[in-house]
Amino acid sequence: MNASPDEPDLAFDIDALFSHLVEEQGGELSVPMDWTFTLRGAEIGQLRSIAETLDDYLCELEESVEEIDEKGRLSLGRPMLSVVKTGALVPSEVKKIADHMQQIAERTGIEYEGVEVFDAIDDDELFDWLSLDEAVWRLRHFSDSGLNPGEELPWVFLLMGETLEQMQKLAVALVEGGFPNSQADEDPDEAGRFGVFVFQEGSNDEERLAGAHNQVMKIAREHGATLDGIQFLSEEDFVDVTVDLDD
Repeated sequence: MNASPDEPDLAFDIDALFSHLVEEQGGELSVPMDWTFTLRGAEIGQLRSIAETLDDYLCELEESVEEIDEKGRLSLGRPMLSVVKTGALVPSEVKKIADHMQQIAERTGIEYEGVEVFDAIDDDELFDWLSLDEAVWRLRHFSDSGLNPGEELPWVFLLMGETLEQMQKLAVALVEGGFPNSQADEDPDEAGRFGVFVFQEGSNDEERLAGAHNQVMKIAREHGATLDGIQFLSEEDFVDVTVDLDD
């Protein structure tokens, strides 16, 4: 949110930011949004220590952030801590958090780079299986939230079939077809169907995701399987989420 000399800096002018949301973007202030406050420092360890003190926020650390200057040159910037508060906040609440971030910056010698606001993804929707079109839109949301194009991002495809034997053969075919972390699930779902999870080291790249989807589906169709959906989780994160949802 860079400002021209004649315009307010929306990263720091909270009143102007709210006016922009309502008057320019037609935003509904009663709808929860992700308010993201950015801190930058020279040492990732220092930012991690700060994050550990912010229990009331979602904190996201990035050790290096790709930056493009005015001449289009790419470089790696300083480590970044994104401090996210989700809610239908009013200006006084956002100002209070911004003041807190500024105080942290002044006390620790790091830099506070202001606040941005994004549409929040509902927790119930976050882990739903997505169609390819929905997955592409989720990538665009990630980009709007600060994830750089091409940055590493895990993908997992869930394929479904009628029998365990069918899906075990599919898993083998997927491994042979270039997807080495393909696993058949021996437990059926509520409808009695069986699945194969295809975990991949992906990236924030719509074309690459679509290409992987097409390759996976070509093999899946040859084995009579269908796509149940796509998610952006590593195998480790997927296990953690599954355990949490089952509790």
